[in-house]
Amino acid sequence: MSHAPLYITSAGACSAVGMSLDATECALRAGLDHFQESHFYCSTGEPIRVACLHDVDIWGNSRLARWAALAIQECLAGAPGTDLASTPLLLLAAERERPHSDDQRYRDIYERLQQAMGCRFDNRSRIVANGRAGLGPALQLAAQWLAAGEARQVLLVGADSYLDAATIGHYLSAQRLLVPGNSDGFLPGEAAAAVLLSAQPVASCVAIQGLGVAREEGRPDGSVPNRAMGLTQALRQALENAPVAPGTWQLRFSDQNGEGYFAREASNAFTRLGRQGLRSLKTLTLADCVGEVGAATGPLMLAWASRLLLQADAPGQFALAHLANDEGTRTALALAPHPLPGS
Repeated sequence: MSHAPLYITSAGACSAVGMSLDATECALRAGLDHFQESHFYCSTGEPIRVACLHDVDIWGNSRLARWAALAIQECLAGAPGTDLASTPLLLLAAERERPHSDDQRYRDIYERLQQAMGCRFDNRSRIVANGRAGLGPALQLAAQWLAAGEARQVLLVGADSYLDAATIGHYLSAQRLLVPGNSDGFLPGEAAAAVLLSAQPVASCVAIQGLGVAREEGRPDGSVPNRAMGLTQALRQALENAPVAPGTWQLRFSDQNGEGYFAREASNAFTRLGRQGLRSLKTLTLADCVGEVGAATGPLMLAWASRLLLQADAPGQFALAHLANDEGTRTALALAPHPLPGS
């Protein structure tokens, strides 16, 4: 991202630990979770633990649209006057390779979301189906619109759930869920989050100072070895574009979900960077509180960062963030407060 920074001017969230960003942020900082036994069972007959939202009266596409609407409403409450009819919306969606993640499903969720918000979205709005790492391609598109003056603001929304029988069965068969007998797995969750981006900052906000997007050839099933080249490249891009001294970074937001594959990749990437101090950054994760939330991870990470990095008692103000998906997309961000301290 060699152009101007993107500013996070408002945010909202809905997760298993809180139906608002305020509640979610408090739980994330405290390390709280709301994991519970579900009605899904593993091969031993034991219930699978999940991170489930409290809504139990609505399921399917309407469920995801409902949380996304709640996240958007909270986000817009912090940005009065935002008109959805003239603000492009990028809906981050699960990868098409996942069960129940075909284009038609998210088109239906998009339509239900419009109904819930009571308006028609800007006709430039679109669905970005890249799962957890979809934040990178979405930010590239948002940056393009904002830099060209084609939009004053862009709304990024992520909504995803792993809590359906087909998805649970798929990851059980692949031995990727955290269940008795398998500690190298993730705990399925569900969430929605929204962030409003602008080329113009508000008085106090967090800026995306650098962005990197790359491809990794390695795959979780081991069919192609992972050498962390893609994530290393994405991180280098983000660091090179950020106007911050190398020794300034204090934190890293990680999308690691409990699977050793992604944890090893991140460790290898930071080692490959070879920059003093980057291997000892304090690591913050979401999945140990909200579970694996797929396409909602990136927006939720940004929403949390938009609050945390501005707090006086935060563990740091300058952060790197990284995300990866099964299909090889790797995203890295460099985040900093605005205005920069001392400027």
